[in-house]
Amino acid sequence: MGLQPTEPQSSGAGSPIGNEALATGAQTGAASCRHCGTVLPASATTEFCCTGCELVFALIREQSLDRYYELRDGHGIPVSTNAKTRDRKWLEPIEQTRAKGDGLSRVDLDVQGLHCTGCVWLIEEMFRRDGGARVVVNPTLGKMSLAIDGGFPLAKFVGDIERFGYLVGPPLKKSESRSNGLLVRLGVCAALSMNSMSFAVALYMGASEPVVVRLFHWLNFVLSALAVLVGGSVFIGAAARALRRGMLHVDLPIAMGIVLAFASSTWSFFSRGGGTSYFDTINVFITLMLLGRFLQERVLEKNRRALLESDGVDAIWTRRIEGDAVSLVRCGEVRSGDRLLIAPGDLVPVDALLEDREASFSLDWINGESEPQRFEPGASLPAGAFLASSAASVVVATGDFASSPLRALLRTPVIRGADEALQTSWWRLFVRGYVVAVLALASATALGWWLATRDAARALEIVTAVLVVTCPCAFGIAVPLGYELVQAGLRREGLFVRSPGFLDRVLSVKRVVFDKTGTITTGALEVDDRRVVDGLSGEARTVLYNLVARSTHPKSAAIAAALEGISPPFLAELEVREIDGRGVETTWQGRTFRLGAPGFAGGDPSARADVVFSVSGAPLASFVTRERVRPDAAADVRALQRDGLDVWILSGDAKERVHAVAAAVGVASDHAVSGHGPEQKAAWLAGHDRHDTLMVGDGINDSLVVGDAWCSGTPAIDRPFMPARADFYFVTPGLRPIRIALRAARRLSRVVRMNLSIAIAYNVVTVGLAAAGQMSPVLCAVLMPLSSLSTIGATVLSLSRRSVTWKS
Repeated sequence: MGLQPTEPQSSGAGSPIGNEALATGAQTGAASCRHCGTVLPASATTEFCCTGCELVFALIREQSLDRYYELRDGHGIPVSTNAKTRDRKWLEPIEQTRAKGDGLSRVDLDVQGLHCTGCVWLIEEMFRRDGGARVVVNPTLGKMSLAIDGGFPLAKFVGDIERFGYLVGPPLKKSESRSNGLLVRLGVCAALSMNSMSFAVALYMGASEPVVVRLFHWLNFVLSALAVLVGGSVFIGAAARALRRGMLHVDLPIAMGIVLAFASSTWSFFSRGGGTSYFDTINVFITLMLLGRFLQERVLEKNRRALLESDGVDAIWTRRIEGDAVSLVRCGEVRSGDRLLIAPGDLVPVDALLEDREASFSLDWINGESEPQRFEPGASLPAGAFLASSAASVVVATGDFASSPLRALLRTPVIRGADEALQTSWWRLFVRGYVVAVLALASATALGWWLATRDAARALEIVTAVLVVTCPCAFGIAVPLGYELVQAGLRREGLFVRSPGFLDRVLSVKRVVFDKTGTITTGALEVDDRRVVDGLSGEARTVLYNLVARSTHPKSAAIAAALEGISPPFLAELEVREIDGRGVETTWQGRTFRLGAPGFAGGDPSARADVVFSVSGAPLASFVTRERVRPDAAADVRALQRDGLDVWILSGDAKERVHAVAAAVGVASDHAVSGHGPEQKAAWLAGHDRHDTLMVGDGINDSLVVGDAWCSGTPAIDRPFMPARADFYFVTPGLRPIRIALRAARRLSRVVRMNLSIAIAYNVVTVGLAAAGQMSPVLCAVLMPLSSLSTIGATVLSLSRRSVTWKS
């Protein structure tokens, strides 16, 4: 449950695990999370890797959904608990449409986190319990289709399944698939190749009947023409598009090999009346190239479909006050002077003035600071603030959404496409060298044979053999296979690659830059010293527990975590009042208890403690809260530094907080940059990134730098606009997958070079034979598959699961 990888080891987003997941930890000698199976760090003090896993594990038991365990087919992944930015206003137009109809209505929704039979069963079971008529869940596409009547509680159903770690959104995912198109082309070309080979074998075995020989040659020509049209056009089109943009794409050698080999074979076929031709070999080559491209595209498509689609600015809705009515509108319709009703948890879409009452707003998206800030009536609110108070507020827009900074931060990203894959300087140099070498060899061979024999037909036959044997099988099939194996391995480690060229671009990375909140830290707070609660009386602990249980403030959550294991009673009759921006208070047995800032609850405001618990103004306990650093973040940062990488922190938070986190994870203070908003971060990156920087961030204030950096990643799978801009996303509690990805890319680079060395050695031999006039179609039909199999075997052996040297 929650987000699920589609490899066998994964299961629902944060889905509960069965014995298989626990066995993984046992096999490695390490403890595993009881929920998702993630190997726990040696310093772990609980049975779970994160709070999200613990909550969902308990929820599964509470809801009597234990059958999910039996249907799981592997591990899950950690569950995100960052739900403060989840906005379900997109449901309201769907509900309005349902209200206009009678009987059953169909509702299509996108779902993030679907993977296995267990995921499907759990959603179907929750749907059945709510009285739905029919539900069809498609884990491959990440979609579900509901047939429901007017009484079905759609909002409740969506909220219920999101409690298990899934995310639900409007139907934005496209049903068409590039990999499906490639699969169809692959199937057609495979059929053409098999038929072509059957005719070719008859010719190679000595078929002598003139009519049959002529017929088989013609059939081979027609089949090859169809293969070039159906399969070769994929590579020819990509190469042509790249050339028009001034790029030397890796598809250029493949396209050139197909075109030249087919053209020369066709010329030889017609000029010599059906003589020597290599049509069957060309067909097999095209089929192998399509197989490689399909493998490469399939894994990237899986990774993209695992998350909800980003709808950019169109995904944001707000409520506009129009006279005595309130209308739900897209944020693009907001104009200066509009009065907006902001509900708890809602986003302020434009710069605005707070109209009605004092309220607290979270600026997490803007500066990464998790603690809400208090605003007085008439105060200016920045676009991107979230209402953290428990009551709705009215704000007045001071500008149109067209001028809002959110428009730029949430713009629909331009995704690096397949045409830009493998475009590092090394690949460009290789492609250029290959093209020049093939053309030079073909020209020299043609000239040499014509001068030696004065037989143009014979010279063309030899040149055809040279062009066929130089077709680039190695990086058409073995290289894509290598990428697929590495990406599958990274999925097992919790990192999902979205961009085709990431594993090549990351080779030049010398600098890794982390945002602080939500990236190096979890975004949550924790109490510095949990022993503070031990000094409280039983009555004080009970009151403190009931205060924090009724508050959503991050500091209350930190104190609640410190009280875990004590289990004071919950007092249902206790009335708790929240004072925005200050704290909470209650009256118990004639005394006033307060929890909040020192100036509100009592104590010395200049002291180190930032939260005070008091009774009648007398402090009972003082708490120091700090940001919770991701598990093993310090060890992962040190490992990156040992690998020769320059590690930085780039944050919008205050200097003292940034430096405190930097010191905790081992980043030098002169590498910890604070107080930078989105534009300042982008300017900093522009001054430092020389195609050698990897940026990792999670908030809207990171969207510019994540989109502009040479390489980028994010842990923010609950915010679709972030993965849509990044090269990869990761779902683990720690930062280990980033280090593994860097090492895996270097390992892959060595394997690719090894494959190309094998290919060069093969070409030296076969080009020599072809140039000497010793190459025949039957020999070529044997040697080309052997070359492909040798590079495939070397790739699989070097990058299989047993080859773990890149993880060390």
